[in-house]
Amino acid sequence: MTPDISFNDPDIQRCPFAAYEAIRQQGPVYYDKSNGFYIVTGYDDIRKAAMDTKTFSSVTGQLLVKTAPYQERIDAIYRENGYMPVSALVVADPPVHSFHRSLVDKVFTVSSVKRMEEYLAGVVDEMIDQIIDLGVADFYYDLAVKIPNHVLSDQIGLPRERFADFKRWADAIVQEADPNNGEARQVEITHTICELQQFLVERIEEYRAVPRPCILNDLVHAEVDGKRLSIEEIIQIVEQMLPAGSDTTVGALASALHRIATTPGLEDELRGDPALTGNFIEEVLRTSAPVQGLWRRATRDTEIGGVPIAKDSIIVLRFGAGNRDSDVFPDPDRFDIRRTNARRHFAFGVGPHFCVGNLLARGELRITIDRLLQRIRNLRLARGEAGVSWQAHFFAFGPNRLEIAFDPA
Repeated sequence: MTPDISFNDPDIQRCPFAAYEAIRQQGPVYYDKSNGFYIVTGYDDIRKAAMDTKTFSSVTGQLLVKTAPYQERIDAIYRENGYMPVSALVVADPPVHSFHRSLVDKVFTVSSVKRMEEYLAGVVDEMIDQIIDLGVADFYYDLAVKIPNHVLSDQIGLPRERFADFKRWADAIVQEADPNNGEARQVEITHTICELQQFLVERIEEYRAVPRPCILNDLVHAEVDGKRLSIEEIIQIVEQMLPAGSDTTVGALASALHRIATTPGLEDELRGDPALTGNFIEEVLRTSAPVQGLWRRATRDTEIGGVPIAKDSIIVLRFGAGNRDSDVFPDPDRFDIRRTNARRHFAFGVGPHFCVGNLLARGELRITIDRLLQRIRNLRLARGEAGVSWQAHFFAFGPNRLEIAFDPA
């Protein structure tokens, strides 16, 4: 008899792929007794559920707008120190989601990301300049964390000198979603999020009075048919953008460099044929998706893959498992930079909630890899796997320490 598998287990969270295969053998949906969630692993089942927003709602009570036994205490902290969370974007369903998306989509276009390429290269070079003469670095903190966080702080209109606060706030939002949190931890996180909210309100008022070119300003002044976002909606959207635009790109960058540093010949192969970089990034996203899954709530009695799902049940669309479905990706555990369908991965989600910032994330990843390969070589782990650690989180995945050594080009 196969023992129960818990996705609350930190060891499984650090490396969930064997668990995906084990539960896949048991059927299309696995009931995780440790948290009461239904885990969906099949590519087609994930896609079908994500597209059916009427049956599978993103308003789940598990993320941002939450329900917990101690929720009254959490809500009181928000009312006294900040602003109550409201349903927006990733925790909203149509038509509310459609309205928010219509505003945010205008910010992240192909042309806008293209215009940012020189700027992005400048940010990457600035970070490389700080480590290139050292020959060693914790790539996670010195580059993977700093590059997307500096880009996002610039684009949201937050001053770079608040980097430490910016990272702390983004981390708090990610940790807020961990179902392993107890009441004391959730209270601590809520106070941190309220700090971010108060900071955002100050900036919002500044941009209302004196507009300036940045994403936060665009959200403040955006409107559709004369309707603008409320201050609570702006706060909620930015709260989602911080981890979505920083931590997810951080995880993908760290996973990409770990792959290069541990795969003999890969660095030279990429440097010899820069056209491979784009597909290399897609394969990193497929095999090491920085967001391994998200929740949905069943709005009625239904089924997934023939498995009955009762109304109000919480399911987890496990994107990382779908990315390794052998029906879609032959030999799914093999890393193949020439895999022809790598881009079909779910690393940015699927359906109406497909990540709005995917173009910016892909741009940051491509430019960072390109600049690193041009400026340094002989990438390797500085202390072997002893210098690498992997985060334990219910859905966030990737290294959170990556000690590398290298030679200047």
